[in-house]
Amino acid sequence: MWKFWNKLFGKKQKENDAPVRKQQQRVLTDDEKHAYRYFLQYKFLPELAAGVTKGEISPDYILEIGGWENFMKKHVDKDFFLEWDELRCEGIKLSENLVMALYIFPRPRQIPEAAFGAVLINLTNNNAVYYTLEYSYNGAWVLGCTTKEKHYSFGNLENPCLNSFIDWVVERAKEAEPELITTLPKGD
Repeated sequence: MWKFWNKLFGKKQKENDAPVRKQQQRVLTDDEKHAYRYFLQYKFLPELAAGVTKGEISPDYILEIGGWENFMKKHVDKDFFLEWDELRCEGIKLSENLVMALYIFPRPRQIPEAAFGAVLINLTNNNAVYYTLEYSYNGAWVLGCTTKEKHYSFGNLENPCLNSFIDWVVERAKEAEPELITTLPKGD
């Protein structure tokens, strides 16, 4: 019987061990789900950006969202929840020295969850800055920047869509590093 059990479940057990029961994941409240989204958007990603700037994290890791779910469940909370199938990340090369990791988050449900995020990375000095488009009061969409220490607000985005957000982030990059952006990819 133990060989059959091990074949089915891949868990080696001694003959006197009781069968291992898989623990059901508890049902999370909306507030708990919000807390996990908030953690990812306003704690985890700013930490990654800071790690890139300090040289502790490879800029490539910013784009590798495939391993984030296991990381969160192992190091943050075993019940860490996010609509992982709705989280997307795309790398965009803006110039030879400037790249952007663009995040499309699950649909925001509460203030201040973000619809989009972007980490701009200057490859000459590894400076990384994290921007968001956040759901706010009265249905407004606010542009923000979050560091490990602080959150900055840049006002409302009149046309809150992905292309408008990308355009705004690119303009911010031009202001910060005008010599780095020579030609930009054409929008779709």
